[in-house]
Amino acid sequence: MIDVACYSCGSRQHTPYATENGCNLVKCVECGLLYTSPRPSDEEIEEGVKIGVHRGETTLTSTGRYMPIKVAIYHKVLTDIYETELQNRKRSWLDVGCGHGELLVALQELSRNKVVGKGIEPNQHKIAASRQRGLDISYFDLASHNESYDMISLLNVYSHLTNPPEFFRLVWRRLKPNGEILLETGDTANLQPDQHPRPFLIPDHLSFGSQEIITKLLKDAGFEIISVKKYPAIKVQFMKANILKDIIKAFLPHQKTQLSDVFSLFRAAKYRTDMWIRARVAT
Repeated sequence: MIDVACYSCGSRQHTPYATENGCNLVKCVECGLLYTSPRPSDEEIEEGVKIGVHRGETTLTSTGRYMPIKVAIYHKVLTDIYETELQNRKRSWLDVGCGHGELLVALQELSRNKVVGKGIEPNQHKIAASRQRGLDISYFDLASHNESYDMISLLNVYSHLTNPPEFFRLVWRRLKPNGEILLETGDTANLQPDQHPRPFLIPDHLSFGSQEIITKLLKDAGFEIISVKKYPAIKVQFMKANILKDIIKAFLPHQKTQLSDVFSLFRAAKYRTDMWIRARVAT
């Protein structure tokens, strides 16, 4: 375990915020960033991500499985953010930390195949499962990668990054002129400890930011902000309608439901605001 400074402002002054799984979450006294310190080494973090296992006092597994309900949620959010833009022309799109590929599926459907998407995913189990569904997902080093893209997305990736400022600059270099980044994460750094979504899932999660902190990091990396949209409890209104449909299905023979997926998402969403930041390469 290593002690680290705040990557947002460089300060080493912090106050205790919470303890979980044998790890300390602290709050920077200068900018308010929440981050894990001390934390595992970069090598330990990389190995944990690849195999989907993170070790503290207890072992966390993060492989999970494909969730069709996420595709439906992404349909709603992407339509809100882009309206019909994604259907207007061909775009190349790289989804970093793409998981089981739900966003790539939603993009393909929503854009009517105008978006040509591929994903980076370090978890070898997720890669294998996604390829069985015909998705273009692999793992490669973005720093040595020589392709550029119209769009790069980072959904629920920010909290896993060891050095977000450096990673945002790397993403900037992999975008075409006027290229865009789409980032989803929580807006939770300003919450009191008893209001913050639990569990923190540390040391899998390394930090938690706020709109002010993350938009500043993006601007410093060379982006200009297009929009910031927030959705309480991941589109609760939309999900309620789907829960009702699945409850009805549960009482019908030979019908598959997504109720377990819905309830797991609700448990994770308590107090949470999903924040989606759309930004472009500054001119």
